Amino acid sequence: MSGLPGAGKDTWVRKNLADWPVISLDALREAMDVDPREEQGAVVQAAKEQARVHLRGGRSFVWCATNLSRALRGSLVQLFLDYDAYVRIVYVEVPAATLRRQNQERTARVPAPVIERLLGRWEVPDLTEAHEVEWVL
Repeated sequence: MSGLPGAGKDTWVRKNLADWPVISLDALREAMDVDPREEQGAVVQAAKEQARVHLRGGRSFVWCATNLSRALRGSLVQLFLDYDAYVRIVYVEVPAATLRRQNQERTARVPAPVIERLLGRWEVPDLTEAHEVEWVL
């Protein structure tokens, strides 16, 4: 999954892949008590280890996170390809006003300054990044 906080990634997963295991950086942050403004290295490493378990078992799963940049997505895609996985990126985008409203309605809200920082660094996925890229607009 790829999309800004509050764009609807979790909702899309619940509607379309409800029976798949989900590796959620939001859920890991909450479980590990890591604020979104803090260093995320431990959260990402925990998520990657969960992914490796699924990859070693040959199981499909959802990696649900912002996946802000091509470089960040690329490192994850490479991890998945190292295990011969089929990689599909689903990018979710909503208008800015909807994004801000949906973020405010979340239980794990991302602070507005963090979202503004992410908006400034955002790179929309393109077809060259994975086996398949889907845009949900």
